[in-house]
Amino acid sequence: MKKVTLTLVLIMVITTILSTNIFAVEIPLRVVVNGERISFPDAQPFIDENGRTQVPVRFVSEALGADVGWDGSTRTVTVEQGRNKISLVVGKSEYTVNSKKMEMDTSVIIVEDRTFVPIRFVSEALGADVDWNASIRTVYITTGGTVATPSPEGGNVKYYDGIAFNDVTDVDEYGRMTIEKSQEFLLKMANQLSFVKENGKYYIVGEYPEIPEEFEWSLGIGINLISGGTRTFSPSTRVPGFDIPREGSFKKDTTGLIDINNIRGINIVIAVRNKEINSHLGKIEIGYLMEGTFNDGTTKRANFIPESAKNQRIPYSDIFNFKKMFQW
Repeated sequence: MKKVTLTLVLIMVITTILSTNIFAVEIPLRVVVNGERISFPDAQPFIDENGRTQVPVRFVSEALGADVGWDGSTRTVTVEQGRNKISLVVGKSEYTVNSKKMEMDTSVIIVEDRTFVPIRFVSEALGADVDWNASIRTVYITTGGTVATPSPEGGNVKYYDGIAFNDVTDVDEYGRMTIEKSQEFLLKMANQLSFVKENGKYYIVGEYPEIPEEFEWSLGIGINLISGGTRTFSPSTRVPGFDIPREGSFKKDTTGLIDINNIRGINIVIAVRNKEINSHLGKIEIGYLMEGTFNDGTTKRANFIPESAKNQRIPYSDIFNFKKMFQW
């Protein structure tokens, strides 16, 4: 009974946190080359009107081992790597790869004195593979036909369901996954969790992404009732019927456990923690109200909450797909 009471208190605390009025911002667009995130000191990547990711040409090209040249008289940028040479003209969709004319569906742009190029066309012309993960707004570029690449800072990079993880640079001194890397895994997990109705029954459906073996998932789903109280689903609960797995995929039938017409809202907490020390640096908290509103009049919340007050909360409310998750 004490554990059930503690769980209810925990959910109430989460609800209070989610009710805090914050300014929503968009998760930054990121570029990762062979497991290493590229740093852009001034001008930042963006998605143009044609849906293409534009990046400052020099930083990504140099990360791919290429040299960048600029001819101001013809407004032409060149990217050279070994025997490969790419020439692109500002404002033109036509470009050349080793003197062969090619066509793209966008063009090179100059923004704030920086030359931006569509990253997919340049990277693929240099023989790299390009993948885009919309849920975490990240472009992954890999070279050499392999996804396991040594890192300049040490360690090795492996990919887990498309997410690059460096066993040295993506953990802190205590073995906890870094805040930045945690967000990638947590957003992917959130994207694979949903509340669906099938044939008159109500299910919680989830699929945990693969993670490094030294980590494990922590998931708690609190369903707040209009009549009062909370029903909590988690891998660690001892309440019969309310258990869910900690890995793999699952489809939990909640029809006989909860009256759908009695639901006020749903709160979700997701974390990736180190198994040995049972600790993490932050978690994603998602809130959705079916009855009533939060303090600022909204009904939806999605935030990354760091464990330390030294780090700022990161809101995802503007980009999170609530419609896909909550279908009850």
